[in-house]
Parts: sequence; structure tokens; C-alpha cells
Amino acid sequence: MRTLIVAWLERNGLPGWLAPDYMVMVGLAALLGAVATQKLSRRDGADAGLEGRALVAAYAGALAGGYVFEWLRAVPEAIAAGSLNPLLHAGRAAYGGLLMGALAAAWVLRRGGAKALPFLDRAVPLCGISYGFVRTGCFLAGCDYGKPTAGLFGVRFPAESPAALDHASLGWVPHGAPSLPVHPTQLYEAAVGLVAGAIASLWLLGPRRDGRAFGTWIALYATGRFFVEMLRGDASRGTYGPLSSAQVVSIVLLFAVGAAVLLARKGPRLSLASAMLAAAALVVPEEAAAQPAKAGQTTQAPAGQTPKQPAGQTSAPPPPAQQAQPSPPPQGSAYPYPYPPPPQGAAPYPYPYPYPPPPQGAAPYPYPYPYPYPYPPPPQGATPPKAGVKSVPAEELPPEEKPADPQKDYNKLRFGIGLAGGGYFAPGRFAVKDGALVDLEATYRISTGPRQRFEVGLEGRFVGTSDAAQWGIGVPIRFVTGLGRYSEIEFTALPFYSRVVFDSAYFEPANGFGARFQLGFGFPLTSHFAIGFTPLGFGIMGSGSVNTLFTYEPRFWVKVAPL
Repeated sequence: MRTLIVAWLERNGLPGWLAPDYMVMVGLAALLGAVATQKLSRRDGADAGLEGRALVAAYAGALAGGYVFEWLRAVPEAIAAGSLNPLLHAGRAAYGGLLMGALAAAWVLRRGGAKALPFLDRAVPLCGISYGFVRTGCFLAGCDYGKPTAGLFGVRFPAESPAALDHASLGWVPHGAPSLPVHPTQLYEAAVGLVAGAIASLWLLGPRRDGRAFGTWIALYATGRFFVEMLRGDASRGTYGPLSSAQVVSIVLLFAVGAAVLLARKGPRLSLASAMLAAAALVVPEEAAAQPAKAGQTTQAPAGQTPKQPAGQTSAPPPPAQQAQPSPPPQGSAYPYPYPPPPQGAAPYPYPYPYPPPPQGAAPYPYPYPYPYPYPPPPQGATPPKAGVKSVPAEELPPEEKPADPQKDYNKLRFGIGLAGGGYFAPGRFAVKDGALVDLEATYRISTGPRQRFEVGLEGRFVGTSDAAQWGIGVPIRFVTGLGRYSEIEFTALPFYSRVVFDSAYFEPANGFGARFQLGFGFPLTSHFAIGFTPLGFGIMGSGSVNTLFTYEPRFWVKVAPL
């Protein structure tokens, strides 16, 4: 493509060197990205010298990783051919450069005693600029081109370009002729990288540098890259069944980001769950609490020391005069004095030890006693809660102290809007081309439990392939059940109608009726917003003018529940 730009410049009296090539775009991306990253480092008060070394390591790792990724993919081909030519002619993989560059930077930062996540957050503008500029360089070089198209964005690459040579080898065009019009997938991916970088950079306006900006960029870019790959037409990239190597990596990265989000949110929840389990093990009937503790399960507390009241607790009423004086705690006691030694000459642990029972009909003494009074020691090997801390069930906490539960809050809302994108595959039907789909739906939600609901609504759909377009409308009927605070599973049946419009004038538009069946997973990030994917989506369509067609339709989606 650069040759055409150079020819245009020279026809208009301008020097041809004004047209950049691939390496110029790579150099510009590295320079502008480094300036942006270093500026953010200084603004955040980070060690600019250390992060500069990490940046150099990232560039070196990206260069090496791009080649290594493609070499690994070409090894089976080289073994089958008994030659090194597949390795010598391997290109560079964008994902290999991204992963190796991030690992190299993290290694340098770790050796320097710094954390990697703040640096990766500050590198988000670098990622957006790099993918925008480098993929534009790919467009100028003619590599990574798309499938043929008669659409508005179709581009014909000049003779002797990779697209023209491949099309000539397939007999689509004469040798020495330009290529057929194809999707400029290089520019599509450049736009994905830049837009993802711009959106993820919004996190940089705040003070947090905990990886959320970099994770957002990865998730957005991986999703966009997955769909762009459906329009790629170059045969040199690796394919594994219906998926390319880049699509496989995209799915893995999306799973990794989702797992990282869940683990990041899981820490406080685990702590609370541990506390609740400990409380459930300790709060036993009064008769069980009256059993003596075994010696050796405790460690020492200072003899004669009176336990302090927990902060914010009201003082207990003074014990009656007939209170029995407790003996000193045994050696090895971990519990605050005077628990667990019973009063001398008395039965073990009179209620509520060390005080006598309240008068007949009176309420028990309020809670001011240090843990674990009046409860027995925890099970062998369990860690007792801190002294003076009372375990309170989550349901009894005030609203401002309750742990976040986005799934339960998201489940309560009555109206939802969803946008989905995915692939459209017709296995075993050579005449039906693969393509991409976009769905927009609005649903009314009926809660049937704290974590379950039914949904029914209306969906509009567009499916685009290389030779036809489908416009459809359907009625989603869905059951959703929560798996936890940040996850849920959904089952959908969707009857639909589609209008198929062919690109060729020799075929009349056709009508089709059918149904889709889907199993998906959702991840409510807030009480009003969720993301998810549908790995199992199958459709069946047919009519008097359309033979029965079975399709596989994996999707990624975002949903908003405003009301």
C-alpha cells in the first residue's frame, strides 16, 4: 500500500519519503509511548530511572516474544517438512510481543524492588499507541489483510502485495493484477488498540495503580481482536479448527482477566467467610459451652490481668457479691483471663462464668466479656478470633458495613439492556460463509429469589458474512441463577425470524425462522453493570426457501440494568 501512497505523493510534486513504512511506524510508536509512560511515572512520583529500564526491557521482550511466539507455532510445520524454512520465514506475533514485553518489564521491576502493576497501568497509553501505529504500519506493508468484501471499506492492495499474490495463487485474479477488495483488518485492529487505550486510560485520572487500567485494556483489546480475526483473510496465520491462534489467546486472556478480577474481590470475602465459619463453630448450645477445655489447647495470658473491655462496648453490670474467685490461668493459655480456669471448688464453668446466673426471670448479662467467654475453645488447629471481638452474621450488619454483593443487587433490578458480539459459524456447510454477529436486546426481569430470575424481552440482530447479511428479531426467554457474589449462569431459549439478503443480484432475499439455545456466564461488576460470555450458543433456522441450517454462535456481551 505504501507504493501507491509514494506514487500519489510524487505525482503531486511531494517527496516520497513523506510516506512512512512499517519500521517508521514502529519507531514512532516506541518514541511516543515512552514519552507518555515516563511522564506518567514522574507525575505519580515513581522511580523514573527504574521504570525507564523496565521500558527498555519491555521493548526488547516484545521484539523477542513476537518471533518466539511464531517460532513455536511453526515448529510442527518444520518437523513435518523436515526443514528449517518454516522457522526462518516466520513473522512476528502481536500477542507474543505483548506477553513477553510485560513479563520482561515485571522481571526488571521486581529485581529493583518495585511493583509491576503500577507500571503496567502507566503503560496503557503506550499499548494503545503501539497497536494503533504498528497495525497502521502493517496496512502500509500489506500484511495481515482481510477477507474479500464488496462493502464500503473494501481496499484493493497493489500487484505483488501479499494479498495480490495469494489471490493470484488461488486463481481469483491474474498474476500481476491488484488483489480483490478486502477488509482492511489492519486498520480495524489499529482502531481497537487506540479505542481500548483511550477507555482504559480513564482509570489513570484517579490515584489507583492496581492493575485495573491494564486489565481493562487487555479485556477490550482481546474482545476486539477476537472479532477482527473473523475477518482476516491471510492464510499464513495459525488456525485450529474454527479458531485462529490469536482467538485462542484472546479467550485465554479474557479468562485470565476475569479470574484476576474475581481473586482481587475475593480477599475481603474470604476473610469474612472465615470469620463466619469460626463463629458458627464456636456458637454452640449452652450445655456444650459448659464443658471444660482440654489442657494444652491454649497459651499463656498474664496472671491476674483483668481483660479490657472492647472499644465501643458498654460496661457489664457489676457481678454479684457471691461471685466465685477464679484461679490463675494455667500455663499455655491463649484466652484472656479469667477464662478458661473454673472457680476453685465449683463445678466447671457456671453460667455465665465467671459470674453466677442472673436472678430468676432476668435477662442474661449483656455482651462485654472477652472472647471466647462464654464459648468453648475453637476446634483443634483453628485460629481463634481476636480477644474482645464479637462475630456478627453478615445479615445483621448495618448497610454501610455489609460486604458487597453485586450479583444479588443486580438480580433485583427489573429492566435490562444488553449488547453482544460474536462469531457465526455453520459447520459442515461450505456454501454458508462464516461471519460476525451483533445483538441488541431489552428485557424485563422477574426476580424469583435472592439470586434467581426470569427474563423475557425483545432482541434485534445483525449477522454479516462475506456474501450475505441477516437482519432478525427474536424473543429471548432466559433463566438466570447466581453462582456467587460476582458470577451467575444463564440458560436461554430464543425463537426468532431472520431476513437474509445476499450480495449477489442472482439470489432473491429469503426469510428464515428458527430458535437459538444458549448457555452463558455473567459477571456482575456492580449492581447495574455486568459482562459475560456465551461459550455454548447453537441455532437452527429454515423455511420453504432456506434449507435447514445449524450454526454455532459464541458471544461476548455487556449488560446494563438501569431500573
